[in-house]
Amino acid sequence: MTMRTRVTTLCCLLLVSMSSYAQSPADRLPQGARYVALGSSFAAGPGIPRQLGICGRSDHNYANLVARALDLSLTDASCSGATVDNIRNTPQNDMPPQIDAVTPDTALVTITIGGNDISYTSSTFACSGTAADEHCTANLDRAAIDDALEGLPGELGAMLDEIESRAPRATIVFVNYPRMFPTNAVNCSELALSPEDTAYLADLGQRLEDVFIGVTASRRVPVANAYVRAAGHGPCAPVAQRWVNGATVAVNGSRYHPTAAGHAEMARLVLDVLESN
Repeated sequence: MTMRTRVTTLCCLLLVSMSSYAQSPADRLPQGARYVALGSSFAAGPGIPRQLGICGRSDHNYANLVARALDLSLTDASCSGATVDNIRNTPQNDMPPQIDAVTPDTALVTITIGGNDISYTSSTFACSGTAADEHCTANLDRAAIDDALEGLPGELGAMLDEIESRAPRATIVFVNYPRMFPTNAVNCSELALSPEDTAYLADLGQRLEDVFIGVTASRRVPVANAYVRAAGHGPCAPVAQRWVNGATVAVNGSRYHPTAAGHAEMARLVLDVLESN
């Protein structure tokens, strides 16, 4: 082989390699590829038609919408009430840990988890509708919530490591919780919370978001950041623009959970991430 031939061959190999590297994850997801969805109620879609099984899963949650858009083979393991432990090692509702659905041939994994670990949604439920001067959140075990927040990065990191170990070639996308409390939330009657409770829960939601961003950034896991993109689409927005319900169900979904429109937008964010990474 002449020097010129060797150089030409090397250039061709480099071009092939660069072309392969430049492919987006969506390009690397052939029709029928295995897709596993993990998470809690914010992934499952309680109250959104049509409901499937006992976990509050909807056939129009964001995972199902993504699977249809890309023609993927979906295993939806999400379940209302799930914590990180229910993904990693703890059965729920007589079902195995969600991570058992992740196999070596899995091509895509989406995850929405963490709120139940710090009693975020349950605290919102507990304080909803209380009198304006009761300061319900002052009676919460805030020390335990702070401890859970401090431990959550390690739990999420271990979960991501285990998923990568089980499916080393899979694309993992973390889907954050849509933002429930806008900056002017204390003036929002749709939340049915006192100003003090609203301020505490809004701060808790922001701290949870900060954990998600820190953990995913440290592992270079792409994020479909519904928290940021949901600005102006929370419970205080006009009904037609809501991604998240407040104390009452405006159209569909569940209280303090994403609407069908919210899941459609979360699916769009996942697709955008897959196209851009």
